[in-house]
Amino acid sequence: MLCTTLRRRASFSAVVPALTTTAGLSLRVPAESRLDTHDIAIPLGATVNPATGIATTTRHLRYLLLALSSVDQRQVGVTLDRIQHFASLTGGRDLAIVFLLQPPPATTFIPAKLLLEDAGNCRQSNSEGMHAYTSLQAALINRPDIPCIPILLLATLSALPDLLKQHASSRTRTPPKAIVKPPRSLDLLRLCTANPPMPQQTAYILSDLFPDLRELATACTSISSAPASSSPSARAAASLLSSQDTEMFGMSTRTSHAGGYGKLKRLRDLVGEQQCLDVVDFWREEWTAD
Repeated sequence: MLCTTLRRRASFSAVVPALTTTAGLSLRVPAESRLDTHDIAIPLGATVNPATGIATTTRHLRYLLLALSSVDQRQVGVTLDRIQHFASLTGGRDLAIVFLLQPPPATTFIPAKLLLEDAGNCRQSNSEGMHAYTSLQAALINRPDIPCIPILLLATLSALPDLLKQHASSRTRTPPKAIVKPPRSLDLLRLCTANPPMPQQTAYILSDLFPDLRELATACTSISSAPASSSPSARAAASLLSSQDTEMFGMSTRTSHAGGYGKLKRLRDLVGEQQCLDVVDFWREEWTAD
């Protein structure tokens, strides 16, 4: 659907016939109406009522057409208000702004002198267009009440139908499936406890104390056992007592793993006895590390 005011706007009136005759845009006459918030609406999806067999459009892509004159110092405030009303339609979803960098000449008659200077005029026009586009972006940054809306740059007016078709086609494609990221080593470490998941802070401390899982598993499985009738937690608790207490109970660590034993005691001091016991129980009762 086209806004009828496009035919009265000097910057875009020349492209209206091309829009209404381009296949794939669904903008054929009489698809024109007075649109207060936008200039073009392209239907995307439709559902058919099984009872009546009538198709109803369920989704539209809406476009707002802007040119250099829209960001003139005297007009920029009105343009920003219009963009705000435009964004309020969907909160930014299925909306886009088309910004014309090089407006068509005001008249079809071009003097010979201007034809000779065409190259210079073209460069100057492109420069003015980019300057106006940059000014619009800067003005939008200062308006946090306006959600982010994509701005499609239009080099020449004649390219508008192709630009709309390309953008509409990209919006109808099936979005790619989300890539499932492999778990991080820290995520796996948080499962190495009798009561998973392990608190994140405990996992950080473990990764600082033990350079790899092999050393952690060796430290947990190398603690001398308490009497066989004791529970895993009781055996681990007995093994993590102070050196004087272990001598009193007749238990000791293997001398080759004294470093790991000291790290487990350090872990107990930092995170508490229960969390330390959960880690020891996991490795002593469930797993071995090759």
